[in-house]
Amino acid sequence: MHSNAARCDTLSALVQAHFDKVLASGLDCYGPDHTAMWMASLDTATGRYPIDDTRPEHIGKRVYRNIDAPKGCSLYWDQPAVVAAHALSRCVNDERYVRAADAYVRDFLKRCVASNGIFLWGNHYYYDAFRDVVMRFKSREDPIPCDPESESGELHEIRPIVPAWETFWRVDPHATDRAIRAAAAGHLVNADTGEFDRHAGRTSGCAFIEHGATMIESLAWLYAKTGDPALLEPARAMARFSFEHRHPNTGLLENNPTVDRWDKTTSTTEAGLWAGCLVRAAGLANEPAWIDMADAALSAWLAVGYDENAGRYYGRLRVADGTPIFDPPQTPYEPGNHADLWRPLFPAHDYPMQCAEAALSLYQLTSKPTYRTACERWHDMIDRELPARNGQGGYAEHYGRCLHFLLGCHTVFDEPAYLKLAHRIANEAVTVLFAQNMFRSHPGEDRYDAVDGVGFLLLGLLWLERGEEVDAMGLGW
Repeated sequence: MHSNAARCDTLSALVQAHFDKVLASGLDCYGPDHTAMWMASLDTATGRYPIDDTRPEHIGKRVYRNIDAPKGCSLYWDQPAVVAAHALSRCVNDERYVRAADAYVRDFLKRCVASNGIFLWGNHYYYDAFRDVVMRFKSREDPIPCDPESESGELHEIRPIVPAWETFWRVDPHATDRAIRAAAAGHLVNADTGEFDRHAGRTSGCAFIEHGATMIESLAWLYAKTGDPALLEPARAMARFSFEHRHPNTGLLENNPTVDRWDKTTSTTEAGLWAGCLVRAAGLANEPAWIDMADAALSAWLAVGYDENAGRYYGRLRVADGTPIFDPPQTPYEPGNHADLWRPLFPAHDYPMQCAEAALSLYQLTSKPTYRTACERWHDMIDRELPARNGQGGYAEHYGRCLHFLLGCHTVFDEPAYLKLAHRIANEAVTVLFAQNMFRSHPGEDRYDAVDGVGFLLLGLLWLERGEEVDAMGLGW
């Protein structure tokens, strides 16, 4: 363990040290307009934006395009960290962290919301702290400034994280309500069929099931707040659209039913992410039909998704017959032969731990042995694959998701093996990532990046120490 970690007696002390450094030097103090927003990248030595923000080749590429928000702030990817700040305030009885989180949200709402209410965040927007403007980009081209007053938000895309909507509601309920409704209206292409698109331009494109899932859960969350039944119609329609595009013989969901390419004929662990969102949404909106859909979809995937010889889940399955696909991936953004717990590149339509979480949730609801077996298999995969990435170390989000799943299994099954492995994950994560009195987000470089999901790790560490799960404030696991 790094010497800095050794000086901290508890896991919450590590989390507190991390936030103390972020809040002391990691805020937007660049450009004429200083804000309370947190920089999306930090040098862990200084706690400030890196002087040299280029990426060394050896660490493994994390994201494509400019999703990591160069020279900027990205509240979408900071959502887990914002939730962790709230949790830390409750754990240590210090309001500084929740005040900083609220201030971040407040300044975001002042600067990064389109005139129609859509939040300018996610996979195609971020705030440039040096130029004091919102930036937008489509693909690999350089980002360009956009004016929130005239920007429609048609590139709005939030996947795969379901936002912690409670962190916005406590600051501005009206803006939160308006944002979810506006996003749903933009993403829903056809209200009758339920066809949606990952972008909010109301045009047919890629109906990734992960994106539909984030919108369904968001609408259900808002319904739980407001009781407005109109919110459930688009959610039901989007759920039906994805579910009805399962194959009649195999029951497997198409990852992307609207575009004729690899992900239309392929099913991955993304089906588990979809199922997990529907389970949580069902609890929020009292929609038992969504549990039935989730159960059918995930049980179909689990029935053919496990490679007994390798002791791993497959990366890709043919929707038509359920056989594994071992052809070389057509793009870098699709899974390989097997689901990969530690793959740096994101998004790759591979969500192993979200799939594991869905299996655990459905076991709690159905008591089906299929789901308990799946949880045991995910446990065994994690156990065999430590230390992460063949000893190179993992990204913070991956450690955090494994930790959360194992603690959930320990709670449900009350078996010591899950807790023992959770401690092993936590110890490795701290050893690999805690340095210079804060958490770096990936090994091989003293750097923190919001897109690497440090907040997921912090939430897991707080649960491990406290012995009870932290309030996720709407954040979907």
